Amino acid sequence: MPRRQLIALAALLACMPMTKSAETAPGDAAWALSLPAREKVVFHGQVNFDKAGQGPGTMLYPVPGLAGFVVALATHALVVNGLRQEERSEIESAADRILLPFRKTLATFNHGELAERAFPVEAGVRLLDGDARTPAGMRIASAPVFYMTQDQSALIVDNTVSVFQAGSKRPVYTNTVRVVSRAVEVENEAIYWQRNRGQRLREASAALFRESVEIARADALAPMATLAGAQQTFRYLEGKTEAIERAEPISEFCGRALVRNLRGWLMSVPVKRASPAPGCDAAGLQAQQ
Repeated sequence: MPRRQLIALAALLACMPMTKSAETAPGDAAWALSLPAREKVVFHGQVNFDKAGQGPGTMLYPVPGLAGFVVALATHALVVNGLRQEERSEIESAADRILLPFRKTLATFNHGELAERAFPVEAGVRLLDGDARTPAGMRIASAPVFYMTQDQSALIVDNTVSVFQAGSKRPVYTNTVRVVSRAVEVENEAIYWQRNRGQRLREASAALFRESVEIARADALAPMATLAGAQQTFRYLEGKTEAIERAEPISEFCGRALVRNLRGWLMSVPVKRASPAPGCDAAGLQAQQ
């Protein structure tokens, strides 16, 4: 296959959405949520790789013949990938420094507390530890990862979710849901999140987590249809910074948009609005911060 075709095929595969089963979960089934209750909630500082220095990839290896060229190409790829991975790790470590004021709160924040805050007893959701199976109904296995924006004004969760029928090891649905909070408008973000032993940080994380699970559950019951017009370029807010995503619109309400991006992820993001639309009370918007 010609090199250009190989590159085109690789690009096409990279843009394919995450695989999801064609099955849908039964709507009348009881639901249980499972995640490793005793493990700490995973938190990172939001990373921006746009400024990562990736210079020209000039190869300095001798290439005697076609076979030598293939070997040299593979060797060069390993070296470049190794350098990029090292640089990536440095960027991630630098981004995580934004969490230093919250290290004591995060050290005691585990998945059990996250789930109990997101789904209190009155929510009627059974909480399971880890890979424990439910004898009846459906099980949502969740693996959330949280991020704080570098301006400390907003939180993001990427929640990878798999839905299983009772007794089955094969998921009927798998996807990742990203939920981005609206930025808080305060003088000192670190003090805001840390007040009362980090209660606001814990509560906001639980609200995002619950939203992500409910979005995944709804999509598992009946895949969300996108609006006419196919893909659009969405401008939304990550903290106080504008972000751009190519995605298919699903719905928009109360200053938030729900979209499906090119990877197939579902994203609930805040969009720019001068003021809340009619029917959107401040409490409802605050619940997603």
